[in-house]
Amino acid sequence: MSGKLYVVGIGPGGAEHMTPAARAAIGAATTVVGYQTYLELLPELLEGKKLVSSGMMKEVERCRRALEIAGSGETVALVSSGDAGIYGMAGLVLELAENWPGKKPEIEIVPGVSAVQAAAALLGAPLMHDFAVISLSDLLTPWETIRRRLEAAAGADFVVALYNPRSRGRVTQIVEAREILLRHRSPQTPVGLVRNACRAGETVTVSDLSSFLEHDIDMFTVVIIGNGATRVDGAGRMVTPRGYQEKGKRKKEEAGEPEPSPVTEPLSSASPARALFIGGTGSDVGKSVIAAGLCRLLRRRGISVAPFKAQNMALNSAVTPEGGEIGRAQALQAAACGLPPHTDMNPVLLKPNSDTGSQVVIQGRPVGNMTVAAYHAYKPEAFERVRESYGRLAAAHEVVVMEGAGSIAEINLMAHDITNLRAAQMAGAPVLLVADIDRGGVFASLVGTFALLAPAEAAQVKGIIINRFRGEPSLLASGIAEVERRCGVPVLGVVPWLKLQLPEEDSVALGRKVAATKKSALRIGVVRLPRLSNYSDFDPLEQDPGVELVYLDRAQELVGLDLLILPGTKNTLDDLSFLHQSGLFAAILEFHAGGGEVAGICGGYQILGRAIRDPLGVESDRVAGEGLGLLDVETVLGAVKQTHQAEGLLLAAAAAVGFSGPERICGYEIHMGETVLGADARPLMRLISRSGKAVDLEDGAVSADGRVWGSYLHGLFDDPMTRRGFLDGLRSRRGLPPGCAPSGPTLESELDRLADHLAMHLDLGRILALLDLPGGKKE
Repeated sequence: MSGKLYVVGIGPGGAEHMTPAARAAIGAATTVVGYQTYLELLPELLEGKKLVSSGMMKEVERCRRALEIAGSGETVALVSSGDAGIYGMAGLVLELAENWPGKKPEIEIVPGVSAVQAAAALLGAPLMHDFAVISLSDLLTPWETIRRRLEAAAGADFVVALYNPRSRGRVTQIVEAREILLRHRSPQTPVGLVRNACRAGETVTVSDLSSFLEHDIDMFTVVIIGNGATRVDGAGRMVTPRGYQEKGKRKKEEAGEPEPSPVTEPLSSASPARALFIGGTGSDVGKSVIAAGLCRLLRRRGISVAPFKAQNMALNSAVTPEGGEIGRAQALQAAACGLPPHTDMNPVLLKPNSDTGSQVVIQGRPVGNMTVAAYHAYKPEAFERVRESYGRLAAAHEVVVMEGAGSIAEINLMAHDITNLRAAQMAGAPVLLVADIDRGGVFASLVGTFALLAPAEAAQVKGIIINRFRGEPSLLASGIAEVERRCGVPVLGVVPWLKLQLPEEDSVALGRKVAATKKSALRIGVVRLPRLSNYSDFDPLEQDPGVELVYLDRAQELVGLDLLILPGTKNTLDDLSFLHQSGLFAAILEFHAGGGEVAGICGGYQILGRAIRDPLGVESDRVAGEGLGLLDVETVLGAVKQTHQAEGLLLAAAAAVGFSGPERICGYEIHMGETVLGADARPLMRLISRSGKAVDLEDGAVSADGRVWGSYLHGLFDDPMTRRGFLDGLRSRRGLPPGCAPSGPTLESELDRLADHLAMHLDLGRILALLDLPGGKKE
């Protein structure tokens, strides 16, 4: 006669956390089998029982022994910590029993409270929505499988609970798990750490994704990482909303009961700042420049003013002094305000790296690559960061000048809007609508915009600005009168076209650039890569009277160049593929073989090397690519993005490629890769400062023949003396005379010229009245 085997989950700790069924099963048993440490938790339940115990890593032995004893006719309880069916003994017992050679006992699985449940209860309510539990132990599961599961759970926005996160012999798995999650989640995502849940030595810690590795973590720790909606309440507890409040809201809406949305509640009443929102009828209508000019005008009136753009989509980015990343337009606007750039000025930055996805940067730090659908799901979290950043700016300044993105009437996107009218409503900001007359159809675009807005949305717009006008203003009078009649708001100014030497926001403006033919000038070409980024690096060259700068994307355009530059890119491997497909790859090699000089900045520097590897899939599903091989360097793309304002000293190799200006050079870094130099490459410079901290790092590379160089440092040509020294070296090698001494307007003088221009053509009195500021002129 065979006996019975209970496989019992004893819960996380002592007998008080056991279910009655578990206590009854142990009570009925004559023999109890288990890991010695777990048996020691139940002394009062084991009196008079035969005990069979063993140490860690003896699971198979314990299961076999339990089956043998039960098969002989006894009643046996095989105890398992937590729940026996979750990383416990139940599965192993059933596997062994399937082909058991002796008498098979009756087997009953008795559930218990799992470790993840115990940890969740101690942390608050982090598992209120869908979650995944993943063990980081690769003793039984290949690490590649675990990595795929982590990537899937992170990308699907599951709350993720990690078992076996770290041991004395396994220390890297938790680090890589964090890197994977950071590609999909904000660094501020709440993370709970529970060690020895419901046992002696219990500790409970709430941290975040950016810093939880600073705490002690071992095999007895359960790590719970929140999803995009998880938050920490006032009592320090983790809460993942299930959606009951939203469900109640929908029911009220269906019943015709309107309910104010907490996410669009104006913040202005809680802070002293007034806000003005600059929206547009479309992209590239001049919103950024108008906002910068208004910032400078307000500053000149002695008003503390700051710029703000909730969400920016741009490949031309800037680095703040603290090492955060924001759109270049907001850095320009910060300069107009007399402020250093700060991540609160642009809390959400999208950097497209494919036709359907972008890298998402939140409050200066990348949180991962997201498809459109994934980002829409993430937007509630993103908007909370928008509110945080705006709140801090509003508390520190008298006025915040806000900028919108694209059109304020993109009806297919308005349900997901976090940067246009929803942001204006959040701040209680009147909206000025900017339209570009130079592209044609300005009156239709204005009237059409209002026609697409709901009455409450249209009521947010308080004035219209017609931008980039060329011609006689009186010819617009009848059109303006009709627009004011149809839209119900005044036109507050017609701003004539003004050529300014200011950094452009993004590649939309690149299409307007036309190379000007300059006599006896150096001809420098920049490859127009599909994911070209930070082409503002080359604005100083374009503005130099001795340089003819051209952007090119065809092989035949390389003929006659004095220098070819490969610029930065948001997707190095995809743009490397473009070079092959377009014929430029072979053409660049031919150009160099014929004596041409080639330079690369950031991603362009990586492409000049022998190989680029992307083992973590940081940019795409391409794992590697063979570079041009013009520099003896190799690059590996990593999960950690380097963003720094940096300062360096040019090394001896820099003179070989023409850098003969000041020894010290300043710029900024934005890159995911680490590049290693081979024997045939010499470093270009030595970095001595990053984000205000002293460092001693090599940057860049120069080829053995001195005709190819690259660097991660953006802004190399911004300093006039550095630029002149480099260009004169290039001129000398081409048999041209030295160039003129550096001249031209400064950023400050251009911002003042812009402010003067707006003051002359805008009804500033009515704009000030919208903000209830001195000098305002009310109707």
